[in-house]
Parts: sequence; structure tokens; C-alpha cells
Amino acid sequence: MVSPTLTGREDAISQKLWAEGRLKVEPWLEPRLLNDCVMLWPRTEVLNCREQVDGEMAVRLSNGETLIIDHIILATGYKVKIERLPFLVAGNILKKLAMRNGFPILDDHFQTNVSGLFITRMPATQDFGPFFRSQLGCGLPQN
Repeated sequence: MVSPTLTGREDAISQKLWAEGRLKVEPWLEPRLLNDCVMLWPRTEVLNCREQVDGEMAVRLSNGETLIIDHIILATGYKVKIERLPFLVAGNILKKLAMRNGFPILDDHFQTNVSGLFITRMPATQDFGPFFRSQLGCGLPQN
């Protein structure tokens, strides 16, 4: 999910980076999602879930739809919450850390403005793009 603070141009660039990065780095992912058994609701939130008598779930979405389902997978578009890292809070580092849109500001070497503090992976995506995210728990299909 693209941050609502991005401009239209930044949103387009972010989407292009996602398409060029994720879909080429993980080409096995898109075909698994684009089939008749998987329904996608981008930029939609799950507002409520209720288990039915038969064990299925009634799910109410932010777009107004209610679905009766047997499985749900949430691709949440994780938002970085660097302020939840206990070691940054405990060491008062968080107060010194330069941030933009909830992400730490990094130099060309992944270093923050706090000397010796380097940050990679998901919190680095604002400055370095989606190649630095990772898809955990999804193995390659076995042939």
C-alpha cells in the first residue's frame, strides 16, 4: 500500500518500482494470485469478521462489501513503526533519529543520522525502494 502522504508522481514511481522490483524478483508470486480462486481487494481494509454457525466467516470490508468466506489472507501493506523498537526507545536513540513519513532517513550506506546506526530491510524502502523488502514464509513452488 502506498503512503497517503505521497504525491501523485511519487505514487506512480512507487508503483513502477514495485512492478519492476517485486514482480521480477519474485515472478512466481503473481501467477499464484491471479487465478479464479483468489479474489483481490486492493486498498481495502477488513472492518469486521464474524464466525458463522457453519464455520465460515462473514467479513465486512471498508468498500461496503460483506463476504462469506472460508479462508482469508491479508497482505497488509505493512507500515513501518520504528518507534516500537524497544532498544531505540530505551536508549533514547529515537529522540535523535531523523525521520520522514515514519521512516528513518538514511544515507547512501544505510546509516541514519545517528552515527553507527544502520537500518536495512523494510524500514529502508523509502530511501532504497522495494528491493529491500523481503517475502518471508513463501517458498518457491516445487516442480
